[in-house]
Amino acid sequence: MPQDPSDLREDLLRVTADFTRIVRSARRDELDRPTNGTRWSNRQLLFHLVLGQNVARTAIPLIGIFSRLPDPVARGWSRLLQSCTVPYNGVNWAGSAAAGRLLSPDAMTRMMDRTTTSITAWYDRADEEALARGMWVPPSWDPYFQPWMTRRDILAWAPQHYRHHRRQLTLTTLHPAPP
Repeated sequence: MPQDPSDLREDLLRVTADFTRIVRSARRDELDRPTNGTRWSNRQLLFHLVLGQNVARTAIPLIGIFSRLPDPVARGWSRLLQSCTVPYNGVNWAGSAAAGRLLSPDAMTRMMDRTTTSITAWYDRADEEALARGMWVPPSWDPYFQPWMTRRDILAWAPQHYRHHRRQLTLTTLHPAPP
């Protein structure tokens, strides 16, 4: 995960630019083909890539709230979420499957752009204290989640999540991944 603040911001922007290139170059006849290692089609997985960026945006205020709660309350919330891993996985899959069918690739690109603009605008205003706020999270929800994550960690997680799933796309027009 990038440590330098400018690297973190640039990584979020690189992901968005990469997503736009992928969508613009994708052959429409390949969007409904299966991906490598998931039950999603390429189109559905493209939405899941956008969803990851949205998770990061949503986490910014959530972490702000939970970081101010007494530790037993925050840990309890994480344990409750951890106990809901099976239904979470089902909703995560079904949501991306449905949205991937309903939203056009162009709409996904606009969503990715808006989300990243929102994240980077917040990031540009955030001080070190805001970035260091953290909360307990359910590590079973994502292979890159740690039991405790700061806002900086979650913003670094988004590109990591993106790159992980990007490798599963089976589009023939896929160009090399950004660094």
